[in-house]
Amino acid sequence: MDLEFRGVMPPNGLVTHASLLTPSGSDLRNNPRMPRPVTGFDLSNRKSEPCDMEKIPPITGKRRGGSRKACNECKQQKLRCDIVQTPAAACSRCRRLQIECKVEPSFKRISKRRRNAEMEKEIVELRRRLATNPDHPHAVEGAASDELSPCSEDVYCGPDSAVSNRTRTLSAPLEAQPLATPLALQRNTSILPQEDTVWRLEDVSLSRPRVARLFDQFFKYYHPFLPLLNPQKPPYEYLRRCPLQAWSIICVASRRAQSEPGLLSALSAPFSRLLWSTITGVPQDYRVVKALCLLCTWPLPTTSQRTDATFMLSGLMMQIAMQLGLHRPVQPEEFTTFRMEVQGEAVKDRIQTWAICNIVAQNVATGYGQPPGTIYDWALEPASLQDADYHPSHDLQTRLRIEKFCDRVTKSLYSSKPEPAEFISSEKLLIVQLLENELRDMEVELGREISNINMIHLRAAELHLRYFVFLGSNPRSDDLTKLFIATTSFLGRVLDLETSPGELIGHATNYILQMIVSAAFALMKLLKSDFSRHIDFDHGKLLFNGAISAIRRISVMDNDRPVRLADILAQMWNAGGSDPTGEEALLLKVRCRMSMSHVYDTVWRWRQRFRPIKSVEDAHTTVASTNMSAAAGPVSRQDDSLDDSGLMYAPSFDQSGAFISEVGFSEVFDSLNWVFEGIPDSLLAPPVV
Repeated sequence: MDLEFRGVMPPNGLVTHASLLTPSGSDLRNNPRMPRPVTGFDLSNRKSEPCDMEKIPPITGKRRGGSRKACNECKQQKLRCDIVQTPAAACSRCRRLQIECKVEPSFKRISKRRRNAEMEKEIVELRRRLATNPDHPHAVEGAASDELSPCSEDVYCGPDSAVSNRTRTLSAPLEAQPLATPLALQRNTSILPQEDTVWRLEDVSLSRPRVARLFDQFFKYYHPFLPLLNPQKPPYEYLRRCPLQAWSIICVASRRAQSEPGLLSALSAPFSRLLWSTITGVPQDYRVVKALCLLCTWPLPTTSQRTDATFMLSGLMMQIAMQLGLHRPVQPEEFTTFRMEVQGEAVKDRIQTWAICNIVAQNVATGYGQPPGTIYDWALEPASLQDADYHPSHDLQTRLRIEKFCDRVTKSLYSSKPEPAEFISSEKLLIVQLLENELRDMEVELGREISNINMIHLRAAELHLRYFVFLGSNPRSDDLTKLFIATTSFLGRVLDLETSPGELIGHATNYILQMIVSAAFALMKLLKSDFSRHIDFDHGKLLFNGAISAIRRISVMDNDRPVRLADILAQMWNAGGSDPTGEEALLLKVRCRMSMSHVYDTVWRWRQRFRPIKSVEDAHTTVASTNMSAAAGPVSRQDDSLDDSGLMYAPSFDQSGAFISEVGFSEVFDSLNWVFEGIPDSLLAPPVV
């Protein structure tokens, strides 16, 4: 119904035969501004009847005035607007507030509740991103030319440094700007960080060129070991989608970034807090799974087993992946509470992520001497991949095939009870022969098309197979010879990486480091046994020294785990004396760490042999008595091998001659988290009293 007739309609909806009470005609004539009342009939020519007027009850509804113009801002605030007097100019309120004065017939007021809810949501999102993301988009970078700033460590300046303060817009003086009204906020773009900002993680800040350089180094040196991410995607896209994934790339790339000295150590604590705060949230994003893949492949450097969470993160990686339905990449909607359609590249990315999850989980389990948590079912079979129109690269197919072989070796040889007699049974030897034939056929099929990195993993898989010989009670000479050949072949491939372009050995994964250490321990065990007469001792010793050199090359920080491992191997090699001989030298007492049992056993034997004296005070007394004159009697020694001049360092003393207590001895091996992990307390030396 037309608005003109709403004022004269009674509640029953019928038109009355009289008009509303109106002012007298003199009032209308004297006040031309007063609008005339509108009725349902034209009563201008009709004379009013007093009797009729008295019979009509007055309508008590609110009298509607005439049409008034008002600008958008005044309508939003429900205020009187004087733009009707001067329609060509802005109203007085808009001029006073210095805001735009517009009149739009289609304008509708914005609900304050909805607007406040949206603003609160945006503030929460902004605070979340500020905890991990760059500052305000208008922040000025400290050095546009990407030259080193006056701060000695400008890439990780502290909160009080002048360089970091230059990028903080909250601390900078603000220029006089027009008042930001709700309508202006609604029209403007989001105030969340944009692409051209500085990356910030707590007190660590990185300019955009530095981030680009680190991403380039990651995809150049580390991506070939684990082809998981897309090199074509810009860095900010990774940060916008998943901050943990973006900072994981930064952490991995900073391991050997010569242009960013000290960045890795500065990132360790803030990144660890970001990691644990991210993985404790639910629900998760499958990009977090990718970040965990990177962290399990290149863990943060540690010096104690109490701070190494790689094996735990590997389990979380697989559990989160299955919770998100990555193990059924074509049917993700069955694992969500909402409808989800994944097609095309999204399906392929999910399949590739699930395949690499299994590769990483297999490597972690093998390197740590633990049963794998992998799932190699129909989802990764060639038929399923073809149905999903996913064609993995040749290198990824080869790598997945090698890790599946390692899984079969673990389940066939190392999952049963580790009894010595079990490993020389006819059934076990038949399984070994079948696995040898499978490995030989795989080598023939791959031929020369296999890459250097995959060749190292193939040789590592052969080592994983050959280590079963240590778990038998009476190893065959043929099996020991094959173990020596596999060990020297693997270390030879590793040394080829050391001289390859790009220094790939320095960017090697944690799994390759663990396999180099296990090969060095196996080689030392063979060279120090009676079986050394049947192998090339000089060649083996040369490769042993090369293994120590490669371990040192993988080190990324001073006194980290690789450096300590290299020192321990050198000390073990130089330590002579009462080493077990004959068959006893190859028998293991630590047998529950699968193919890594010989590593744990060798370290345990060395520790038992050079167990420190009971107390530090007794040690200092012994050292002082040794240096006294001939008037003092001879000092009884814990072991005659302490006098061995061939030792790099005396087993119970450090380089300066100071005694290493039981606590200090354990701290050295604490970095070998995959050496003393899980050894029964009964097998360890008692603590110092």
